[in-house]
Amino acid sequence: MTLPVLIAGAGPTGLTLACDLLSRGIEFRIIDKAPAATAFSKAIVLHARTLELLENMGLVEPFLEQGLPIRGSNFYAGGKRIVHLNMDEIESHYKYALSIPQSKTEEILSRKLEAGGCKIERNLELVELVEKGELVEARLRRKNDDGSDTGVEEVLQCRYLVGADGAHSTVRKQLGIAFEGAEYEEVFGAADVACDIQGDEMHGYLAEEGAVVFFPFGEGRFRIIFSTGDGTADSAHFDTEQPLTMETVESVVKVRGPKNVKIDDPHWLSWFRIHKRFAASYRRGRVFICGDAAHIHSPVGGVGMNTGMQDAINLGWKLALSIKGLSEEDLLDTYEEERRKVGQSVLKGTHMATKFVTLRHPVALNIRNSLMHMLASHELVQQRILRTGSLTGVSYRSSSLSCECHPPLDDSLGRTLRLSEDDGEEKPGLGAWIEFARAPVAGDRALDGECRDEQGNDRRLYQYLNSERFQLLLFDGFVASSDGYSGFTKIESHINNYFPDLIDVHVVVPEAFGALTLPPYKSVIYDFERALHKTYGASSECLYLLRPDGYIGFRSQPANLDELVKYLTGIFLMTVVKPNC
Repeated sequence: MTLPVLIAGAGPTGLTLACDLLSRGIEFRIIDKAPAATAFSKAIVLHARTLELLENMGLVEPFLEQGLPIRGSNFYAGGKRIVHLNMDEIESHYKYALSIPQSKTEEILSRKLEAGGCKIERNLELVELVEKGELVEARLRRKNDDGSDTGVEEVLQCRYLVGADGAHSTVRKQLGIAFEGAEYEEVFGAADVACDIQGDEMHGYLAEEGAVVFFPFGEGRFRIIFSTGDGTADSAHFDTEQPLTMETVESVVKVRGPKNVKIDDPHWLSWFRIHKRFAASYRRGRVFICGDAAHIHSPVGGVGMNTGMQDAINLGWKLALSIKGLSEEDLLDTYEEERRKVGQSVLKGTHMATKFVTLRHPVALNIRNSLMHMLASHELVQQRILRTGSLTGVSYRSSSLSCECHPPLDDSLGRTLRLSEDDGEEKPGLGAWIEFARAPVAGDRALDGECRDEQGNDRRLYQYLNSERFQLLLFDGFVASSDGYSGFTKIESHINNYFPDLIDVHVVVPEAFGALTLPPYKSVIYDFERALHKTYGASSECLYLLRPDGYIGFRSQPANLDELVKYLTGIFLMTVVKPNC
């Protein structure tokens, strides 16, 4: 029997992909050569965009229950605070970074798999893979808890293989994919300790001796990370060849950190080096890599694990459509097309940030501190930093899956000019074109917003979304129209007939209808304050098609069924999508 998907690696990235495939009814196996899940904190933060995606998967609640919201970031130099970032300015329902140890992240995802009847197969290592036509043959070797071989091997065949097996990825090496980059010269220290700093914000101290950062876990515990220097005289007093001791951490905190802070009760102490490496390809044939197997970078900003988990979410729905025979395999090309650009951007950003906070030259330090204070005081700069750090700014605008249909500017301007000669009838014109142009475009993440359901209960748009299907939002504009609603009925009927169980249709209306009677749509979203209409530039009729991963795939002004179907036929195989007659 051929297995649809084999996932090598049961860290956060592999577990996220497994949970996603489980929700889509795709059979898979997930293996890991380690005897048990990590017991250490390691990666310690989930950012706003990852939390949104976990909500879309129906998985966010246990993370919120066990994590600590971090609501601000601060940097100090010369005894003064030079930067304060307020997380409340993040354009998301999750206006914070969630502090949660990687061990808990893996535990939550593992429990989800176990509840779905999936077992993580540990002590099982992928040692060889060979692509044979439309299959991948994988050789697996059973290991003992001490890492020694048992001599037991298994050969299986699968349609697709995903390497989420970390920086030393066997899958990547078997594929012969180059992993270009370098190791930073500097060694860093990390300690998980009890600390009497109060509050729910991150604190970074930039001293002449180097940087030290305090990141809260909750219950009075913090992750402390500090730089040691790059092998010059500045780092001579650190013996990184010996285990990191609490005495060393205390001395660093005393010299660089806040005055009179107390730390004790260490749970984990370690030296570590960081790399910046990037895979030359994310895919070879039927084999994919994601997470640390594809990209590793500085921990500055805490985006590494998040980027890997988002790799998995991007890949999951595309694998499912291909395995179910609903799409051409060309759809899988868009995984690399979209995620490599994101990985490159993250690598560049974290490298620049690392160099920025580890400067040592006195003149450079003064310039850096002045720049940080000046730039971070500007709202636009803060917004850009928050979008980048929270990963809410990730977009696939240049993707081949991102398409739009709307009148050109000159046509809209012409309608506006003609309107002045008409009898005042409301028509889409230049104003509607401008509002639509300012709204999120194809490739951007769909924005959340307050609304109400048909019973009058307060809801958010994201609560209507579901990672298993596409979502079609039909906006009727600010003025209700019987012709417009008739057109929406036609669109809903076509989608329900030709794309059953693949696309959910929602009609978004701004207010009461007066003399108009709303047709019996399957789902109506009430936008009484017009907040969603304004967010999506929907002063006139338009539609938005949201992908299963919460990004806008297609939008149209006005709602154009023919162009929508044209877009959908580029994703779905119409030979297998049959009308419900």
